[in-house]
Amino acid sequence: MSTRIIALSVLSALLTSCARDALDPFALTPATPFSTWTPLKGNRLISARFCETLLPPTFADGEMNLADLIDIGLQNNPTTKQTWALARAASAQYGQSLSEFYPNIQFTSQYTRQKGEFIQGGSLPPIPYLTTTAGPDCTLTYTLFDFGQRTAQSIAAREALYVADWTHNQQIQTVIQIVMNDYYDYIYQRKVQSSTEENLENAKMALDAANHRFALGLAAMGDVAQARTQFLQSKINLTSQKQNVENAFAELAMDLGLPANIPFKVQSMPEEIESTLCLESVDQLVAVAQTQRADLLAAQANVRSKESLVAKARRAVYPVIATNFDVGKYWYDHGRQESSPHWTAEISINFPIFQGFFYKNGIKNAEANLENSRAQFLQTELSIIQTVTTSHMNVKTAAQNVKDTDEYLQSAEVEFNIALSGYKAGIATILDVMSAQSSLADARAKKAGAQKAWYSSLAAIAYATGCLCMPAEGKCAI
Repeated sequence: MSTRIIALSVLSALLTSCARDALDPFALTPATPFSTWTPLKGNRLISARFCETLLPPTFADGEMNLADLIDIGLQNNPTTKQTWALARAASAQYGQSLSEFYPNIQFTSQYTRQKGEFIQGGSLPPIPYLTTTAGPDCTLTYTLFDFGQRTAQSIAAREALYVADWTHNQQIQTVIQIVMNDYYDYIYQRKVQSSTEENLENAKMALDAANHRFALGLAAMGDVAQARTQFLQSKINLTSQKQNVENAFAELAMDLGLPANIPFKVQSMPEEIESTLCLESVDQLVAVAQTQRADLLAAQANVRSKESLVAKARRAVYPVIATNFDVGKYWYDHGRQESSPHWTAEISINFPIFQGFFYKNGIKNAEANLENSRAQFLQTELSIIQTVTTSHMNVKTAAQNVKDTDEYLQSAEVEFNIALSGYKAGIATILDVMSAQSSLADARAKKAGAQKAWYSSLAAIAYATGCLCMPAEGKCAI
C-alpha cells in the first residue's frame, strides 16, 4: 500500500509541474519586450520609469539624460520585440512537448445512412437494403512507457526555450550598448562642432591681425592670403561638421526606435572627466563574463538541448508501450440500439525493427548537431575572452588619453596665444600663427575623441562582461 501511495504522489507531482508549464508556458519567458528573464525567480523589469508610455512626458520639452534614452530605446527598438516574440514562441513549443505526458482523449460522433443490396446465391434476385447507424465514441490513448523519449524531447524543448530567453537578455544588453554608443557619438559630434566653431573664431582672429598689420604696412599680402585660406577652410569644416551632427542624431533616433525627423534634446556630458581607474584583473573580468554573458549562457543551453535530442534519437529504436480505450453506443433504424455501451481496451507495443536506416541516420544527425553546438559554444567563449581582454586595455588607454589630451589642449592654447601675440607685435610670422592654430584645432579634436573613447570604453567593458543590466542584488567586478 505504501509503495502505491508513493508512486501516486510522484505521478501527481509530475503532472502538477507539467500542468503548470503546459497551461502557462509564457510564465517562463520575459514579461515584456523590455524586461529580462531571470531563471526561477520571475521576471525583472529593466525599464520601470516609462513602462506605461512609449515616450516620457518631457520628451518634447526637457533635455533627456542617457538613462531616459535607454528606457525609450528598450521600449521602442523593434529588435527586442522580435527576440521577445521568439522566446514566447519557444515557450509555447515547450508547452506542446509536455502534452505527451497526458492522455489523448478524442470524441467522435457519426451518422451513417447506407443503401445497398445483398447478393443471394443461385438465381435469387438481390435484396435491397437501407440502414441508418448513429452514435458517439470516446477514445483515450496514453503512452505508458517509451524509454524516456518524450522526457528527452521535453528537456530539449525546455533548453531551447532557455536559449531564446538568454538570447533576448543579450539583445537587451545589445540595445543598451547601441543607445549608449549612439549617445556618445552624438555628443562627440556636437563637441567637435563646438570645437570647429572655436577654430573658426581663432582663424578670424588671425585674419583680423593679418589685415590690421597689412593696413599698417607691416605685413605682406601673402600673410592675409594665408590667414584667409585658413579661415575659409575652418568655415568649410564647420559646415561639414554640422552635417555630421545631423547624421549622428538620425542614427540615435533610429536606434531608439523613433523616426529621425522627431526633434528632441539630450543632455551633454560633463566637461571634466574623472578617469581614475578601478578595474579588476583581466582574469577576474573573464570569470565574471563567463557567468554573466547571456549569449554564452544561451550557447550552454543550446548544447544541453542538443544532448537531449541525441538521447531521444538513441531511444527511438526502443519499443513504445501504449494503451487505448474506446467506449461508445450506437443507434440503428426503427429505434433499435445497443443494449449497453460497447467498449474496447487494448495495450499495444510498437517495436521498430527496420526503416531503411532511418533511426541510425537520425542518431548521426543528432550527434552532428551536438558537435556543432559545442563548437559554437567554444567560439562564443573565445570571442568573449578576446572582447574582455581588448576592452580592459581600451579602458586603460582611454583613461591615459583623457589626461594627455587635457595637457595637450592647455599647451596648444598657450602656444596659439603666444604666436598670435608675437605676430601682432611683429616678432613672429604668420606661419607660426597657422602652425599654432592647427595644433590647437588638433588638440580640441583629440580631447573630444578622448572623452568619447573613455565613455565608450566603459560601456564596452560592461557589455563584454555582461554587466550592463545586472539585477538589483547582483554584483559586478568592474
